[in-house]
Amino acid sequence: MTYLILARDGTSRIVLKRSNEDAAEKKARELKEMGWFEVEVREDTAADIAQPADHKQTLQ
Repeated sequence: MTYLILARDGTSRIVLKRSNEDAAEKKARELKEMGWFEVEVREDTAADIAQPADHKQTLQ
């Protein structure tokens, strides 16, 4: 299963993918420590594929 890590800083949003939940949780903690906020981990589902129009960048 694939997990998505969603996060925001003051000006941008990112979506990262990880292959297991432990790796996703670790990355989410790292992002919080770096100052990112609204950090969220969720399972990758068909609903997550439809990204909002203002979502410009996906990083892996």
